[in-house]
Amino acid sequence: MTSPSGNPDFSGAKLPAFDNLTSSHGRAAAALEQLAQDLWAQLDRMGADTSAAVEIRDLARRVRDRVTDLQARQGRVHAMQASGKGSVCTAAGIFWPVSEAAVPSPRPGTPPPNDPAALSYELWDANFLPRTERLRSDGKPFSREENAVLSWISVHRTTIIEEARKRNISPQAIVAAISWEAMENVQPVRHPIPAGSGLGSINQRLARWATGPGKVHTDFPLVKQIEERGYMPRKSLAEREALLSTDEGSIKYIAAIMGAFADSTDRDGRFDIRYDVPRLTHLYQGTDLERWEDHLRRKPRGEPFRTGNDMAEWAGRNRLFLDEAVPLQPWDKNPVPLTPKPEQPPTRMPTPTPTPGARPTPR
Repeated sequence: MTSPSGNPDFSGAKLPAFDNLTSSHGRAAAALEQLAQDLWAQLDRMGADTSAAVEIRDLARRVRDRVTDLQARQGRVHAMQASGKGSVCTAAGIFWPVSEAAVPSPRPGTPPPNDPAALSYELWDANFLPRTERLRSDGKPFSREENAVLSWISVHRTTIIEEARKRNISPQAIVAAISWEAMENVQPVRHPIPAGSGLGSINQRLARWATGPGKVHTDFPLVKQIEERGYMPRKSLAEREALLSTDEGSIKYIAAIMGAFADSTDRDGRFDIRYDVPRLTHLYQGTDLERWEDHLRRKPRGEPFRTGNDMAEWAGRNRLFLDEAVPLQPWDKNPVPLTPKPEQPPTRMPTPTPTPGARPTPR
């Protein structure tokens, strides 16, 4: 981030871009650390030179140093935002000053202040956001983990609501998927081996791994189906992994997936699930579009839509948490969902038929 209005003496950050930058750096550091560990184990098992793994480990340490500095600055920016003081408004947006002077930063590998919440890797950086001690509407306090996730949701609230509105679904369903994965399906680190890394069978096995908020699986049939049907642009596996590793990219995919399920269910005509959070999360966690549509075709008329997987049950039990995060329906009138437009293959131009020119007159 640079200065607004071209002032070389100003260093500032713009939200939510600075949050996305910090999150992506944090995931990159964790990925490099895990990659160094896994590569060293593989090379050592084969009796090969492990120096490449050591070099990656050193790189991971340098990235981690940068991450801890970014996280310290991120905490200060959000503290200023919460107080409403210190912002600089320009035509390009609102910037928050971040001094380039040395600032106390948490040491690499040490927990952030205020006892870190036990969150999954994709939302662990929520520990560096200002954490308000909130109370439920029934007067009971939220847990440390719930407060940390609510702080993260607050940062991304605008994106969540905008994407939900595009698809005419409840933003609470997006929040429920992200929150359940962060608090109930806690994973310490995502395996870092990316698609196309050339690591043979390991790469093939892990190309279907999950990544950012909501743990959208990067190579499962579901993401391919929503791209083929036009809910999201077609991507290569590497491009999709890069997008899903960002907070905004994951939110967009989750909204598109839930919107696609809602559209398929509308066409069947028996159930309205657009603002039914347990049903949307049940489908998000438990099936893909083609399997769901086949299930609807075979489902006897009059048989109810039963939910039962872990995410759906959690969403049903935690309505107070979801109400605190975002409204069930933030608009007065239901929006018209976007009409998906499948990406068409590029039109191949016909090969022109060569036309012979005038034959040169021999001398």
